Amino acid sequence: MGRSDIRVVSVIGAGEMGHGIAEVALLAGYKVFLRDITQEFLEKGVQRINDSLEKFLKKGKITRDEYEKIRRELLYPCTDMRKSVEQADLVIEAVPEILDLKMEIFAQMDKFAPPHALLASNTSSISITQLSKATDRKEKVLGLHFFNPVVIMKLVEVVRGQYSSENTMQKGYDFCLSINKVPVRVEKDVPGFIVNRINAPTHVLRGCILDKGIATPEEIDATMERSGAPMGPCKLLDYVGLDVHYHVLQYYAKNLHPDYKPYRTLEEKIRSGHLGKKTGKGFYDWSHGKPEIDISKATDKVDPNDFLALQVNEATKLVEMGVCSLMDIDTAMVNATNMRIGPIEAAQDIDPVEMTRRLERLAEQFGKEIFLPTGSVREGKYRL
Repeated sequence: MGRSDIRVVSVIGAGEMGHGIAEVALLAGYKVFLRDITQEFLEKGVQRINDSLEKFLKKGKITRDEYEKIRRELLYPCTDMRKSVEQADLVIEAVPEILDLKMEIFAQMDKFAPPHALLASNTSSISITQLSKATDRKEKVLGLHFFNPVVIMKLVEVVRGQYSSENTMQKGYDFCLSINKVPVRVEKDVPGFIVNRINAPTHVLRGCILDKGIATPEEIDATMERSGAPMGPCKLLDYVGLDVHYHVLQYYAKNLHPDYKPYRTLEEKIRSGHLGKKTGKGFYDWSHGKPEIDISKATDKVDPNDFLALQVNEATKLVEMGVCSLMDIDTAMVNATNMRIGPIEAAQDIDPVEMTRRLERLAEQFGKEIFLPTGSVREGKYRL
């Protein structure tokens, strides 16, 4: 049930995530079909793979033979959907986070892929159960959620939809191991899965801070980087794309809680067309390269422990629902964010009474029901 079951991988979408997923599969020796809707998009994705492989070659991480084999024997770029999936054992969809688009793609994948093939989505938030309904093989549909940049970040969330079989989950898990990733099983199909769900309420708090003028994006980022974050959250959102962030919050507001409605500052950025790195401007100006955060702008108007409390609170919700364990949460967070330790380990010395009071204060100050402490937090069940 391991690697031998999957020999040919098809990746649908050659963009930011798709080309990275294709590359890690290629580096592990898989034959990979990479598909996009136009030759231009496809060539951009292939060029990004080649550029990355050349860096690995110069650093001695791959040999010249491996480099040539990937380019000449393992990578098959194409624009035709049937051709891209008809030999596949595993198809991974990596198109934009638009439900109707993904449903259409899954129907096509199901139509042209062999009956035995697993169909996976790299979605960061959309229901795997919903996507499976576009197919006649619901039991063979799962989530394989990679993190950006795919070649560097270790985590893959292996997500069980309502109909996903145990065989499908195990094959997905084993595939992730074979491409040198750290898989974590997500046993229930909940909005945001693990990492994005844990971080979701922190986006709401940050939005409140920005909307109320309590602190600027750089002050927030400087404070969080000073406390150990590898990259400030506003800068990270610019990197991901503010439009992506906006659509995810809309999805959460509809499917999780109205408190996730996109905040005013974000809506203004979207209306102005300032979507982050890809448009040259977002929370920061990217037109002259990656912005540098001035750590001296860190402020006591932002308390990193507020964000930690929200992460721990959300973690206990996932455990209460049977999505994963507390240890799974830290494994996922460390391998998806490059944080030194996860939120559960970071909170081990925090008294439950203190944690409860902090969350109650945040809920009252900003009028957000999602900030209220869970029963598990009140009882200290985040302690291992």
